[in-house]
Amino acid sequence: MNLLDTARHVEATRAVGAHVWRMAENRLDDRVPACPEWRIRDVVHHLGNVASFIRACVEQGAGEPEFTDAEMLPDDRLIPWAAKEWDEVLDCLAAADPLADAWNWSTRPHVVSFWPRCLTHEAFVHGWDVADAVGRPLTIPADVAADGVDEILAVHLAAGARDGRRFTRTGRIEIHSTDTDDRWLVDLTASTVHTSAATPDEPRDARIAATAEELYLDLWGRTRLNLEPHQRGWADQIAAGAPTD
Repeated sequence: MNLLDTARHVEATRAVGAHVWRMAENRLDDRVPACPEWRIRDVVHHLGNVASFIRACVEQGAGEPEFTDAEMLPDDRLIPWAAKEWDEVLDCLAAADPLADAWNWSTRPHVVSFWPRCLTHEAFVHGWDVADAVGRPLTIPADVAADGVDEILAVHLAAGARDGRRFTRTGRIEIHSTDTDDRWLVDLTASTVHTSAATPDEPRDARIAATAEELYLDLWGRTRLNLEPHQRGWADQIAAGAPTD
């Protein structure tokens, strides 16, 4: 499967961030259906803090940085602040050595190259949330969506298992992105998960096939695919491993 490089992550993230700030203008008090306790100002505030935290991780290098979220700013200052934080972290990621030390929360190596992808999917998921709140479409490019599916299956699930998450369904499920033709095989035991590239004839207990964007939004809990009950059970178990914010 073709995962995105840093340049593509930075390009895609910069573009969707600019789109989010435009959509949020004069709509900061609108409710966000995908995050019922939030209004759009909370999404903008969250994204600004995510950018600040990632920059702190990259600038510190080894070890988790001490970090406190910035306070919520008045509406007239909130978007400019978030946009500035966004630009600064993207410039930082573009210039940094991808193999330099940088703490992260996953089971993957603690290097800078972890963070561009993480930021991309924070941007697109919450960009979708804002677009949904204001009634505008937000298309997630197929390569970005497939990369995000991989992040959930190969990174988030592994981190959950490390932290003690247990799986009620055990076996092997194939996830197939029909428009990019990426295939993942997720092998679950009660307490472990292993994700690998799958071949079309791989033995499996279940299979879910949809476009990359459809898989992405379902696994992030934003929309639901129309699946058979046994498929829905597998998809829900995997989706429960995705982050909630």
